[in-house]
Parts: sequence; C-alpha cells; structure tokens
Amino acid sequence: MSIRTLVATACLIALLPCSAAAQDSFGVKGGMTFGDIPKIGDVIDELGTSTGQRIGYAAGGFLNFGFGGFSIQPEVLYTQKGVKVEVAGGGASATTRIKTDFIDVPILARYTIGKGVRAYFLAGPSFDFRTKAVISTLFGGEEDDEDVSDDVESFELAFVFGGGIELGPFLAEARWSEGLTNLPKSEDGDSPEGVKTRTFLLLAGFRF
Repeated sequence: MSIRTLVATACLIALLPCSAAAQDSFGVKGGMTFGDIPKIGDVIDELGTSTGQRIGYAAGGFLNFGFGGFSIQPEVLYTQKGVKVEVAGGGASATTRIKTDFIDVPILARYTIGKGVRAYFLAGPSFDFRTKAVISTLFGGEEDDEDVSDDVESFELAFVFGGGIELGPFLAEARWSEGLTNLPKSEDGDSPEGVKTRTFLLLAGFRF
C-alpha cells in the first residue's frame, strides 16, 4: 500500500465518527463483488484464452445527508476487483486471477421513494485508491503470486449507479461500478488503452 493511499484512508476513517454525529444517518454495508476487466484479452494474447469474473467482497460504511427524498451519500468501501483468466493449451491449463483491490470513496446522489418498504436509486462518481495489484496463477496444483503494483495506476476514477430497498434499518442493494481510468501505467504512451475495471456488487447493510 502506498503512503498516499494510507494517508487518504486514515483521513477518511477519522472523519466518519465526527461527521456522523451531526448528520441524518450513517451505517455499514458489505457483500459480494463480481469483477471483470473487459479489455484484458487485448493484453493477454494467448490461444485458448477465456475470461470470467473474479468473485470477491466489499465492506465499509456510509453517511447520508438528507434533503427530503433526495440525499447525498458519501461512502468508504474496501472493494475487491479484477478478473479471472483461463489459458488452455498443450493438454494443460492455467487459471490466473488479476486481483486489483481498492478503497473506493463514492460520492453518490440518492433518491428515495415510498413508506414502510422504501426503494432508492443512486448514482455518482467514485474516487478509488488501489491497495493491491497481484497476478495469482494456479498451474499444476501450485499457486504463484506476482506483485504488479508498479505497473498499475494507484488511483482510479469510476462511475457508480444502482438501487436498493430498505425496510426499517435494513437495506439490500445492487450497484454497478464502471472504471474510467486506464489501469496499466503509461510509459511513453505505449500502454494498452481501454483496460479498465467493471464491477457488479450485491450489498446488504444496516442504517443507524
């Protein structure tokens, strides 16, 4: 984890208790992530290559600044992203997982409707700080991890949208996170373009 990431994370976590006391509500949420990097095939040019989702988790907290049905909802989430790559050839196969983990800081606009069981919709930008970039390969029953943090950007801008339902203090939510930042670091403009994260999240939470 870089020093910049550590400082940013520490500041955000430190602000949560102070801000929450004066706002409408705050809460926690967590769940499963289904990650993809759609253009990774342009980088890994192998015969018999297929890609799939990397399944991980997300967890964190949120604040909610209410304005009637509309509200602003900043969040801090640890989110596992990436992709799974299968390479088959020569009678053998290898499974590679590109693991790019982030601390996501979405700033979301939210609209809530209904009473009792309430529905809500949210959208907005997310400022994501990479904490990990590893290529993990399983071949012949042995797993090998390679740290590729020096080759992956430490910051990602993303766009988030989704919706959910609330019943009392409980909530369930589905959202989509579309990365807008090219992941490979550019050296002399020779890095492949369009290699960005795409993550679907299923979350559950509790509002205090």
